Amino acid sequence: MRMCQHTLLHRLIVRALKRNPLTARQSIYVILHGYDVLLRGTVTHPDAIPEAVATVESVAPFLNVYSRLRVSRAHEALI
Repeated sequence: MRMCQHTLLHRLIVRALKRNPLTARQSIYVILHGYDVLLRGTVTHPDAIPEAVATVESVAPFLNVYSRLRVSRAHEALI
């Protein structure tokens, strides 16, 4: 993947995550390496993890999406 395509794809993924109400205010970092996307960071609710993955897949279904997202400790304490 060329650098300009890589940058554009990264921007599209980040923009989609920011537009999604379930993922917009989460601390999600996108790492793009070739055709692999790694999501890292913390979210406030467990439902945000599959939502983030689905959001990335909707932008670029040809990518392999991997999640290293975790639910924040503040949410775990409430359960």
